[in-house]
Amino acid sequence: MCAGMIALATPAFAQDGTAAPGASETTGVTDIIVTARKKAESLQNVPLSITGIGAEEIADRDISSIGNIDNLAPSVFIETAAGPTTSGVVANIRGIGGSDSTGVSDYPIAMYIDGVLMSRPNALLFDMVDLERIEVLRGPQGTLFGRNTTGGAINIFTKAPSDTFGLEEKLTIGSDNLLKSRTTINTGQWGDSGISAKLAYSHEEQDGYVKNTLKKNTADPGARNSESGFLAIHGDVSPSFSFDLRADVTSARNAPIWQQLTAINPLQYQYFSQSESLGGAPLIVDNNYRKRVTIADQPRGKQTIWGTSLTMEYEVSPALTLKSITGYRRFKESQAVNNDGQGELLGRLVNGSIGRVYMFDYPEPARARDRQFSTELQATGTISDFDYVVGLYYFDQKYGSITTQHFTSVVQMSPTDLRGANLVSLRDYETRARSYAAFTQVSWKPSAVDGLEITGGLRFTHDKKELSQANAFNGAALRPGFAKNSWDNLSWLGSVTYRFSPELLVYARVSTAYRAGGFDAGGGGNPNGYDPEKAVSYEAGLKTDLLDRRLRINLSGYITDYKDLQISQFTAGSNGGGTRTVNAGKVTFSGFEAEATAVLADFLTLDGSVGYVHPKYKTYLYRNPSDDKLINVADEVHLAHVSKWTARVGGAWDIAQWDSASLSLRVDYSYKSSAPTFPLDRVSPFNPYIRRSAQNELSARLTLKDVQLGEKLNLTIQAYGENILNEKRRISAVDFGALGFATRTWGPDRRFGLTVTAAY
Repeated sequence: MCAGMIALATPAFAQDGTAAPGASETTGVTDIIVTARKKAESLQNVPLSITGIGAEEIADRDISSIGNIDNLAPSVFIETAAGPTTSGVVANIRGIGGSDSTGVSDYPIAMYIDGVLMSRPNALLFDMVDLERIEVLRGPQGTLFGRNTTGGAINIFTKAPSDTFGLEEKLTIGSDNLLKSRTTINTGQWGDSGISAKLAYSHEEQDGYVKNTLKKNTADPGARNSESGFLAIHGDVSPSFSFDLRADVTSARNAPIWQQLTAINPLQYQYFSQSESLGGAPLIVDNNYRKRVTIADQPRGKQTIWGTSLTMEYEVSPALTLKSITGYRRFKESQAVNNDGQGELLGRLVNGSIGRVYMFDYPEPARARDRQFSTELQATGTISDFDYVVGLYYFDQKYGSITTQHFTSVVQMSPTDLRGANLVSLRDYETRARSYAAFTQVSWKPSAVDGLEITGGLRFTHDKKELSQANAFNGAALRPGFAKNSWDNLSWLGSVTYRFSPELLVYARVSTAYRAGGFDAGGGGNPNGYDPEKAVSYEAGLKTDLLDRRLRINLSGYITDYKDLQISQFTAGSNGGGTRTVNAGKVTFSGFEAEATAVLADFLTLDGSVGYVHPKYKTYLYRNPSDDKLINVADEVHLAHVSKWTARVGGAWDIAQWDSASLSLRVDYSYKSSAPTFPLDRVSPFNPYIRRSAQNELSARLTLKDVQLGEKLNLTIQAYGENILNEKRRISAVDFGALGFATRTWGPDRRFGLTVTAAY
């Protein structure tokens, strides 16, 4: 069976595509090499819940961005973010995540590319070239991965340049006029220098899956057009020293996905529905998916993402290896946004005139910019029965944003006379975050007790944050705001692992993690701070390879206690809208995950996973506006954005083999239970009406691989279908609260496509 068809749920593949040392030579589930503990080891030996996917499976599934890895692991949710960004994601692991795109609040899931932290979730949807493997670590990872990993971590690694010359052209066409082209050149080794390079260029364009009938100064929602470049230089300078220099850049002209007006209060409906009779666009309210819409003031935005990194590794001795990872990244975005999904509405204003009115829009482009620098130094090795990791880490980030919000407040002059007051809220802020850390982790494998491993780790973190803002309301400057604070934290980890046999490993671990405190941007100009979030997680699991490695079953169960859990929520009122972060108090998340792979025959493999998460809020303080007193509303809180149940089942069938060529079929079905959008109905009154529905997704890929054309040309053809059931997926929503309405975002329709890859 070809390696690309082996197991998605628990296995991935070693970087060289071969089985790990000690793996069975018979046909079975392929072992995996991961670096979740800063060293290369089999995934089946790692005492934590981790899902991996390797290079061949990545290529077969055409994964090229973080947005493509949803459904790969249980209890994981990743979707495109709504709002004033076209390059952001909403991610959750085991119920922990968020949707904050302000750049002020830290994200609780650490996302790394080649060891460099990608700190802003609104700058993650860019094309990545030639991926080697993906590792999804579930649960707090506070010792080795540090700050802001109370939910987990996602590690993505790109392939190093090849030692031999190669040229690859990949062309994809598909639904909604998709055209994607990628050219990759491997230079091969430069003489005997040990240095090789890889260059890649990609172009992608696609129409939006919702059609906008207003073509002037606008675009179809979800339309994409991007150019990306990638450079990698690898050097084996000596037997003990190597380096990897990487750089990437993406320039995109994308349009936001459509936010469809789904619910509205009677007062706002009575006022805005007069638009058509006054000569404006009709007010469209619909809870059902609409394929054709009329949206004003939403042209393509501009996004630029680029970065570079340098990784150096030096083997001092068999007992000591030094490694440094340094990265620098920048992000810039400018995007006008129509948050209510309407045409040009007209209304009667408070002065009696007829004029343009807004439900809540950014007709002037919202602008954001970010730059970050990080560096990490690691020392790893083995001394006698001990494996160790020691490291230092530094992170420095600056983020700025300017948004101009236009909205109309409805004024009831009399029961039959409604007027509108046009209001403008300007939000201009900058923030800086710096983090310093030192960490260590030691694993002891006593030679006297075969199969036993005891691990302990510590990490000390010092965080500093600053926020300055100069906001305005209706042209009048508000009082400038400035805030700064710092926090210290000591995270720790302990685990015990015992391998009863080559087929069975059990583990138990206790780990902690920490998420830095911070400040809210916007509002009246005085930022309000919130406290750090801390987590203690108790986890136990087993990993098995049975029936001569033809059956793999991995199980894990956990209980995670959170103190001062940070919850980000969009709120809107008479002074505009923005994201607020509150400390929820005490919350316990419990759940389990199961992953299985079965090689039923040399030509047929089945795999699947299931995850369940259950939150129990013990304390959630809410300030009652009627008497300004804090009350505990823990019994009213929802687990926002998160499905309690996730499941996936897939199958790979090797249909035929001809010399080097093969024909295979991969089919996957995934399920996510329904989920509320916001945590508290008191703050989000439309929450019951904009709940995300359960999601059922079916996809398939038919691949004709490795067709030889001559001695050096290799051809692969793949036909694919996504969302084959054509389910209308409600993926996100926004409750505008006091402004009196709510919107919903829908996922793409059924899509088909064809990819042809020629490699020389």
